[in-house]
Order: sequence, then structure tokens, then C-alpha cells
Amino acid sequence: MEKPITLFDRRFELYIPEPVIHTAISDVAARINRDYAEAVRPLLLVTLSGAIVFAGELFRQLEGPFEIAFVKVSSYGAETTSSGRVAVEVPPTAAVEGRDVIIAEDVVDTGHTIHALHAMLAEQGARSIRVATLLLKPDPYYRQPERPEPLPVDYAALEAEPRFIVGYGMDYDGLGRNLGALYAVCDEERHD
Repeated sequence: MEKPITLFDRRFELYIPEPVIHTAISDVAARINRDYAEAVRPLLLVTLSGAIVFAGELFRQLEGPFEIAFVKVSSYGAETTSSGRVAVEVPPTAAVEGRDVIIAEDVVDTGHTIHALHAMLAEQGARSIRVATLLLKPDPYYRQPERPEPLPVDYAALEAEPRFIVGYGMDYDGLGRNLGALYAVCDEERHD
């Protein structure tokens, strides 16, 4: 078993190894390639900064005339929790009007970000909007009391428990994005 890693004051244990991640992303790419085989200039819209690693690997495997663009939003408050408020810091770097757009996310947990982006893209005239994520946390996502009917997550590479996770683009206060696997915060009661 791999030893836990430490980022600042927190310890993280291996949660999903790198080979499993690569296989899951390839499966998502294959599904997207089937679904968008006839599409004209579909757009992969990458949420910065967390989704950059996932989106980079996914984009390399997409076939046809895909374009890539970026948007920067923030929804995280203190350390590891979502604030519930989404601010667009950098608007989409490509026009979305009349286009088929796939939002690339690192993790969907509360869903605040994808709901805000979906509304913004619809307002800007996107022809269709789908969501691709490296990690879906179904428990928190489907149990948001203020949102009885969440948007579909069309392409989820992996699912996870509602634990704080780093690696593969996800960070803890700026650290851990470069880890090739996913690591979950250790339960302090289990690891004295």
C-alpha cells in the first residue's frame, strides 16, 4: 500500500490510481466521439484551473473538428468547501453562439459551477450544452435541496464518495494539481 502524502497540514491517501484514471478518460472520449461524430466544430470548454489536466488528456483523444476554449470560475470558499456562489473570473475564450458545447470539469459535487455555466452558455446562445467531468460525487450532487432536478452529467469518468480529493488537476490551496493519481484526505481518526 502506498504511503500517504502531506500537503501543508493535511495528509492524503491514494484513492484512485493513475491507470484507472487513464482508462476512464479513454472511455469518456470514445463516448463523446460517437455522440459528436457528425457535429460541426464542437467546443470543449475547460473550467480553469482544476479541469486542465483532465481536459488535456480528453482533448487529445477527441476526433474530428473539436476546438478547445477556457473559462475561469470560482465557487470555493474556505479551503475545502464550496461557497455556493459562482463568479466568472474569465469569460469563455471562444464564441459559443450556435455551437455544441461540452463543459469539461474536474469534479462535480454541489453542481453550483455547472448550473451557473449552463445558464450563462444558454444565454449566450449555445446550441447544446453537455457536461464531462473527471469525477462525479453523486451523493452531494443529487441531494441539493435548492435544486430538486439537477442537470444531467453526461460524461462522468469516475465516481467518488463525498471526500476532499486532490491530484490530476484538483488542489488543496494550490498544491497537488500535478499528482498523477487521485488522493483523498485521510480520516484523522483512522490515521493517528
